[in-house]
Amino acid sequence: MIRGFARGRDGTRLYWELAGPEDAPPLLLIRGLARSSSYWLGFRPLLERERRVLVLDNRGVGRSDTPPLFWTTRDMADDAAAVLAESGVERADVFGISLGGMIAQELALRHPHRVGHLVLACTSPGGAGARPISPRAALSLARTARMGPREAQANNARWVLAPRFLAERPDIVEAWTQIAEREPSTTRGLLGQVAAAARHDAWRVLPHLTHETLVLCGDADALMPPVNSERLAARLPNATLEWVPGGGHDFPTERPEETAARVLAFCRGPRLA
Repeated sequence: MIRGFARGRDGTRLYWELAGPEDAPPLLLIRGLARSSSYWLGFRPLLERERRVLVLDNRGVGRSDTPPLFWTTRDMADDAAAVLAESGVERADVFGISLGGMIAQELALRHPHRVGHLVLACTSPGGAGARPISPRAALSLARTARMGPREAQANNARWVLAPRFLAERPDIVEAWTQIAEREPSTTRGLLGQVAAAARHDAWRVLPHLTHETLVLCGDADALMPPVNSERLAARLPNATLEWVPGGGHDFPTERPEETAARVLAFCRGPRLA
């Protein structure tokens, strides 16, 4: 494994890791709100069997810096491009989930030569065509800033994991708590990421995003309204929409093998120029 730091346009220091077969095609993973790259858990090593996997900690979480407020998903996309450059990856397929999916949209729009296949998971186009998360969900997530690690992760789990999975795998909350204790979050980092997600608006320019795209969504997502995935896929010229039946918002955690198989199969396909 190779580890390092890149610098964003504004000097923000960004942590990254690169692992997997050296001669394999690269795949960039971008996590969502308040989640560092540590939260990929078992999903990441499944992908590393076949791909050279690059992960980063978005600004505001993990081992990356938290710059002064405020920033945008465009800034975070430029961060991802800086990580690609620093790690020596010229072009990569990209998987982005939730806020990471918003960042991935902007990465493909702002740095199209850096992106091959694009997978957008349980995310939103933002703007006039998007349905916001419910006020109840937004308030619940905002309250985690005042909670301890265990209480915060238990609260998050109720929104991002399907109830049946959470009942069967309470150990996931424990694993998340250990990460949160090891990588303490800050109120400024959470606020910055929440503001970036809330202001994301790629709706008008999405028809210009011509990359071959797979839109994935759990049909039991309690956080991000699944209709956003439908509208996103309809807005993109070369997108396919697939559902994860019974899957919650963080379906890569719930079904790592199934999700990895879908992503790898899609990325093996032909790539548009």
